[in-house]
Amino acid sequence: MGNLEIAAKNSLELKKNLNELKILEHVESTPLLNNRMAASKLGCSVKLAHELLRKMVDRGCLHIRKIHSRRWDYFLTPKGIAEKTRLTREFISFSHYFYHEARKASSMLCRCLAERGYKNVAFIGAGDLAEIFYLGVKEWELELKVVYDKRKDTFLGIPVKPFAELDPQDADAFIICTYDEHNPMLKAELPEGVARTDKMYWLFDKEFYKIKSTTNEH
Repeated sequence: MGNLEIAAKNSLELKKNLNELKILEHVESTPLLNNRMAASKLGCSVKLAHELLRKMVDRGCLHIRKIHSRRWDYFLTPKGIAEKTRLTREFISFSHYFYHEARKASSMLCRCLAERGYKNVAFIGAGDLAEIFYLGVKEWELELKVVYDKRKDTFLGIPVKPFAELDPQDADAFIICTYDEHNPMLKAELPEGVARTDKMYWLFDKEFYKIKSTTNEH
């Protein structure tokens, strides 16, 4: 199984585990829950939320108590408490794996960009992945010209602009530092209103491997 297939499998499993963990954490804090609330919390359809809750009840992780015809309260069972503990450990373990792989891949991507003659880059996103990429930028003597984000004014002394002001002429390459928390190694998730261009690079997608193989040919 190749790196991309492993990443896809891990990301799909993470999505399922993360959704269940969110439900278990919610029920631990309050029994008030319905399909619509779960859908809003998970960012999915009401139908999918209903199916997830049903499966968790069937597996014995959740217990339902009918208060009246329009209210059903959810409670953690002993099995649900054990499952929450297990999922928390797994999520922490996957997070360590993700950041370890991201550090290696970000260094390789920055190396490939430098060897292709790129002098400067821009970051799309100013979160934890941007901090990892910054290490690769410094390692391969690239210049970080600008960072685009909606939350910060500066990033390690670099000016931060709103996503709406993204200008293709601002840098030789744009490194995508945002990701889907459900599929962090499966696909790049660009902010709303930002369209993917040929100058944008994501460390886990096919474009990265194309850059790598092109570089190795020279």
